[in-house]
Formats: sequence, C-alpha cells, structure tokens
Amino acid sequence: MKARDLSEFCMQMSFLLEAGISLDGGLNILAEDASTEQEKLMLINMAKRIEEGVPFTVALQETEEFPVYIVKMAEVGEATGTLEGIMHSLADYYEKENMLAKLIKNAITYPMIMIVMLLLVLFVLLTKVMPIFESVYQQLGAQLSPITKSAMQIGSVFSGVLLLISLIFAIFIATALFFKKKGHNLKWTEQILNYIKGRSKIAYLLSKRRLSAILAISIQSGLSVEKGIEMAQDIVHEKKIQQRMKECKNEIQKGELLYDALKTAELFGGIDLQMIKVGSQSGKLDQALFKMSQKYEDEVDTAVENMIARFEPTMVAVLGLIVGMILLAVMMPLVGIMATIG
Repeated sequence: MKARDLSEFCMQMSFLLEAGISLDGGLNILAEDASTEQEKLMLINMAKRIEEGVPFTVALQETEEFPVYIVKMAEVGEATGTLEGIMHSLADYYEKENMLAKLIKNAITYPMIMIVMLLLVLFVLLTKVMPIFESVYQQLGAQLSPITKSAMQIGSVFSGVLLLISLIFAIFIATALFFKKKGHNLKWTEQILNYIKGRSKIAYLLSKRRLSAILAISIQSGLSVEKGIEMAQDIVHEKKIQQRMKECKNEIQKGELLYDALKTAELFGGIDLQMIKVGSQSGKLDQALFKMSQKYEDEVDTAVENMIARFEPTMVAVLGLIVGMILLAVMMPLVGIMATIG
C-alpha cells in the first residue's frame, strides 16, 4: 500500500475507535466505501478474522499489505490500550511520508524531462540539421573542418546512445510501476532503489526524519527507546544510519543513558543532542523528537529546492554552450566563403 493509503486507513481507524466502534465493525464500514474490489475483500477478510478472535495485529499481518512498522505499533496499541492514539500518530507519519514522496517525485521528474529534451535537440541538430549544411557547403566548394566532422559523428553516437538508455530506463520504470500496481513487488527493483537511496544526501536526511519520528511515536506510546530503535531498523534503510542504530542499541543495553548512547553512536549531534538531553530531563522527549523530525523534513524540502535551483540554470547554460558551438562550426566555413567572394 502507498503511504497515502496507509495514512487514510490509520486515520479512519482512529476516528472509528474514537467513536466507540469495534475493530471488526469499523473494518466492515470501511469495506462499504472501498475504492477497489481487492481492498474491499481485504477489509472484509480482516473483519472476519477479528470476529473469530484473531488479534488486530495478526489480521494486519496476514494481508501482507501493511508494513512491519504499522503491525508492530498496532501490537503495542492493543497491549497498552492506546490503539486509537497510535493509529492517529501513524496517520500523521504516513501523511508526511506521502508529501515527501510527492516532493521528491516532482523534483526528479523535472530534471529527467529536461535531460531527455536536451539530448533530443542535440540528436536532431547533429543528425538532421548539420548534414544539410555540410551538403550546401560542398556545393559551394567548401567543407566543414575534420574536427567539426569528428565532433558531429561522436556527438550523434553519444546523444543517440543516451537517448536509447533513457528509453530503456523509462521502460524499466513503467514495468516496475505496472507490476507494483498489480500487487507484485520486484526484489531487484527494490535493491536498485535501496542502492541509490543509500548514496543520496536527501535519503540520508529522510532517514534521520524517519528515525526521530519513529522514536517520538514509540516513546509517546510508552515503549522503551531500545524498542523504538529496533522498530526504526525495519523502516530506515540507509546503511550508515542502520549501523549507528545498532551501536546505539548496544550502548543502551550496556546501561548507558539515551543521550550518551546517541552521542557515542553519532546518530545525532550538536543542537539535536542538546534537544534530546533537555527533553529527557524535562520529561518531554517525545516532543523534542517530533520537533527534530519537523526540522529534518524542512531540510529535505530545502535540499530538493536547491537541487532544482542548481539544475535549471546548469541545463540552460549547457544547452546554450552546445548550440553556440554548433552555430560557430557552421558559420566559420560561411565566413571563409564570404571572404573569398569579397
């Protein structure tokens, strides 16, 4: 399920529980307005399982549609009687995940379109326009320089290959989205995405946001920090953060305080560590972590905006430079012809 769907499900369950409606009754109500037949059957089956005495957590897990984080947090909510509050917190969490996903998707789509358009313009110039000029010059008794001809050939091959790679990449994305829509997850696509995510500054900031948000929700729900970090390991895929979380968990198991464990593992630093220290001493650690989560969310927004702001003038400059060089290569023989005539 997408982050948007997860957010809507959690929020609706929170409203139904707040109204005093049972879990099975609430699921049946949701099934009546399900957007797809598949979703309707899933909700009805969950309601039946709960009527049979199966815990809500097990019903969630059996669908294989909900992430491990929701399943584990629902288990905590059932055990502590705070399921309504936890579902509300999860709804907010996944709503932010959805907003960030849209932001990053839009940020990636725009540069990709610009790159393809740039390659297409170059390919047409080098394969269609330049040969016409070359033919005209030959009729006039002039010719393009060997360097210009070589550049044309290399540029044509290079832009053509890149266009082909872009087409293959587009087919790859379309195929992955098709199978995902049909309910099939391709492991090799997930591995590629995780590889890319592990080497992105934006992904690193997203991991920090997720970690602080998950810790805040866990502490707010009455869980220990150690349990919160354990849950975060199922959500945060950035390798460096994962390794530091393991170190932090080990330090806490040795009896270290949260502040000292986080400092040793270098999970957070500077002002973040001070906020955690003050939050721990004042009994408002969950609020401090929520503020940190918001801060990292703002940093992700800024990083994406900066990426777009740098990319657009760069593409314009590159395109202008290439077109200028092509025009110069075309005009130089013409200048020579005019000089000869003169």
